[in-house]
Amino acid sequence: MRGSSRWMRWFAASVMACVALSSVPWRDRFGADRPFAAAVARGALIVAVPSRPAPMLNVGRVDHFARAPDGFAAALADDIGRRAGLRVVLLPADERDAREALRSGRADIAIAGLAFGADRALSYAPSAYTSGRGVALVLRHGKVREWRDLSGASICVSRGSPFARDAARRAHASVHDYDRPLDALLAFQAGECAALVDDEYVIRKLLRQPDWAYYRTLPGTLGAAPAFVATRGGDFASALFIENVLQDWRRQRWLTAAREDQATQLAFEMFNAQNDLYCH
Repeated sequence: MRGSSRWMRWFAASVMACVALSSVPWRDRFGADRPFAAAVARGALIVAVPSRPAPMLNVGRVDHFARAPDGFAAALADDIGRRAGLRVVLLPADERDAREALRSGRADIAIAGLAFGADRALSYAPSAYTSGRGVALVLRHGKVREWRDLSGASICVSRGSPFARDAARRAHASVHDYDRPLDALLAFQAGECAALVDDEYVIRKLLRQPDWAYYRTLPGTLGAAPAFVATRGGDFASALFIENVLQDWRRQRWLTAAREDQATQLAFEMFNAQNDLYCH
């Protein structure tokens, strides 16, 4: 209990410090320090992001050793680099590797699903980059009519889905995560799960395709678990820069546009998979 109280005080102090800093120009607050100083020196911003299996060549056979950066995290990294005037280099990494890459200096920032304060040796922009609502999809004429009907069943999600935690809590169901969003869609259609949970934009685009006419959504939506962009410990100038970028993204609805782009791409991949249009 005492440790929890200390963590809450540290969390509150961190948020208040970031908010206070946001009203002061970084040159006035940090003197000679500037955002991404190490990246400027090397000429590239190195961003740790999750990876997925690269696009497959044959439906049903996935080479999990060939990896590609997660599309959503890569889009965020590219825009941060553009705003900072730096070339972006993506470093595929899971949460643990991303934290280690920041501590060792191999990465400048991490967009890897980190919770605020997941590593107290790092700095965090206090605004989450996850946003939007999740939706559950079930068979149109199946037994599942309400969320409570999923109790004890399984739900298909892609690994790292920000909606998985809320789905499991609401349905009292187990979550079966898949390495790629496409794999979750294919598994759901194959009957491996009683429901599919994804971004509302993904579900909306899927339901426009003829092969998804046999499915319907459950009432209500799911909240996105917050995830934060981290920088190297003590690099408050970079954390403040990222916080300002995040605020711009929300004001300009840029995050919404990025989610829609990812949904369009996933729907296209699903169409190709269902019509066996991949190269053999």
